Amino acid sequence: MDISRQIKQGITTGKLVFGQRETLAACSRGDARLVLVAANCPEEHVERMTTNHPNIPVHRLSMVNRELGSACAKPFSISSVCIIDAGQSDLMTLDHNL
Repeated sequence: MDISRQIKQGITTGKLVFGQRETLAACSRGDARLVLVAANCPEEHVERMTTNHPNIPVHRLSMVNRELGSACAKPFSISSVCIIDAGQSDLMTLDHNL
């Protein structure tokens, strides 16, 4: 699966939020369906998310935060993306791995 293409499809047809604070806020509200984290996302963030929200699946990507920012068409690094609505993308079919 081409993750970059699926993320762009999700941005266009669904609802995704970017960044650690926004991801944690979406998880706390109960809006999150899946969280994608960059390969170099701080472990503290991943641990906080999995501890406080164990029912939300987390998928660690092979791309680093700069690549994830580029895949999200943002001019900055992104360490986590929260999928609220996957739209027409296949993001929800990703394995949930840490």
